[in-house]
Amino acid sequence: MQIAPLPKNEAARLSALKGLEILDTPEEEMFDEITKLASMICNVPISLVSLIDETRQWFKSHHGLKARETPRSLAFCSHAILGDELFVIPNAKSDNRFKNNPLVNGDPNVIFYAGIPLALDDQIKLGTLCVIDNKPRELNEEQLHMLRLLGKQTVRLLQMRKDRDKLEIEKRSAERANAAKRDFIAAISHDIRNPLNSLLGMSEMIREQPMSESILNYVDHIQNAGDVILNLVNDTIELSRLEENASVLNNEWFHLSQCLDVYHNFFKQETKRKKIEFQLKNEISETVYLLSDKRKLEKIIWNLTANAVKFTHHGSVDCHVYLETKADENANLIIEIRDTGPGISPEIKDRLFQKYNEFVPEGCEISGSGLGLSIVKLSLEEMNGEINVESKIGEGSTFKVKIPTVWKREELSSEQKNLTNQKDSYLPNFITRKKVLIADDNELNRKVLKNYLKPLPFDIVEANNGIETERILGSDQFDIAFLDIEMPGKHGTEIAKALSSEKTRPILFACTGLCMPEEKEHILNSGFEYFMPKPYLKEELYSHLAEIAKKHP
Repeated sequence: MQIAPLPKNEAARLSALKGLEILDTPEEEMFDEITKLASMICNVPISLVSLIDETRQWFKSHHGLKARETPRSLAFCSHAILGDELFVIPNAKSDNRFKNNPLVNGDPNVIFYAGIPLALDDQIKLGTLCVIDNKPRELNEEQLHMLRLLGKQTVRLLQMRKDRDKLEIEKRSAERANAAKRDFIAAISHDIRNPLNSLLGMSEMIREQPMSESILNYVDHIQNAGDVILNLVNDTIELSRLEENASVLNNEWFHLSQCLDVYHNFFKQETKRKKIEFQLKNEISETVYLLSDKRKLEKIIWNLTANAVKFTHHGSVDCHVYLETKADENANLIIEIRDTGPGISPEIKDRLFQKYNEFVPEGCEISGSGLGLSIVKLSLEEMNGEINVESKIGEGSTFKVKIPTVWKREELSSEQKNLTNQKDSYLPNFITRKKVLIADDNELNRKVLKNYLKPLPFDIVEANNGIETERILGSDQFDIAFLDIEMPGKHGTEIAKALSSEKTRPILFACTGLCMPEEKEHILNSGFEYFMPKPYLKEELYSHLAEIAKKHP
């Protein structure tokens, strides 16, 4: 018996073999199918995909053989990888290299052997695809040709498996990176929102007090800075979802006025503070329902308007909304946002919607982060919409959005008509007094919420931790309860779940800085009727309370 010498490129060969990360892995169907086919074509009982490492030949596939490996010193394949062509031994008992080999004289009785080297592109031979019989034999030209073809296919499978594993590793790495990014954004969002709620709420409370014009200007600067931070946090969350393709369309039937009421009130106040005009022209009838993603539509309108208001210091910002209807139920929703700001130069206009693009319009001292317009662009791509920009330096800009939608017309019920007639009323209309609990471990957050509720006929009780909150709710009846989620002593979701079995439970508001979509879903599923992200938006709060007042006046 002769032991095969080592290939001249043994070090490179072993390195390439280990780089495949295939040794000692479980059987895989794609390789087992190759060996089964080889046995059928050559009419032999044993077929192997054999890989040669330092001390053994290891079988990735072992059709007709129970063993997964044998010593390299005994391996026919160790000889086969020394050449470029098929290595054929018709009768091992008459071959001086193998006649005393234990694999020939004992199990598995290798008498006939034919092995095609498995060579990578650089001619590094990792092992063989081989067929074995326990009696002497010959292969015809067709069988030899098929064995060569199967050898090439085995090499392709080895490379494909390596590429697949590499892609899987990259995918897992990307998923871990995305998860880390989500956790980081969620933590930053939560940690910023809580103090921001106090800052924005208290600045609004200060504005309600008599003060000089100079002090009012200082408060406005604080308010503006807080709004910028809040928008940046919201946009960062939204953009991360869109970039991960974690955002999905959620089409539903709704009145456009549902989107525009809070929007109109908010920007009326914002533009009044900046001493510019704001005009909303909605030409869509109250009887018309649209089928679209309401939340994304709101985000598009808000971001475009916020951008226009931010850069407009004189004149006005106008929003015009209408439908381009077609013969059937299909239509295009058109949204036009016009401003009399400084305008956008052509070179800036070309990269306006690029991610993280910062720009400073001529005559402006405020830079934009670029996140808001990136979100508009990505959201419109999801909705198959488009956006066009017209602008002249010194005259202003117009952003025109076109979104395909489906519409239908339905007459409003008398109840809906009454609600529509009352929509201009800023405060919710409660007829009877309500008992309300505000539970938050942050005193400033409680003060802000109390200030918003001050004009309403509410008798307010306060709690500053979860244990006290649970005790108060267990000892008295409340109509409405505002619960902070992360209170010491007891989590807000635990309190909500405990109340779910109560027949007379208060209407629950979740007040929290946990605003990632999955966090919101978890919180609402624990038993809350309403979700109030921090910092609180007064218009949104009053909108929720108006809905409650309609059901429980």
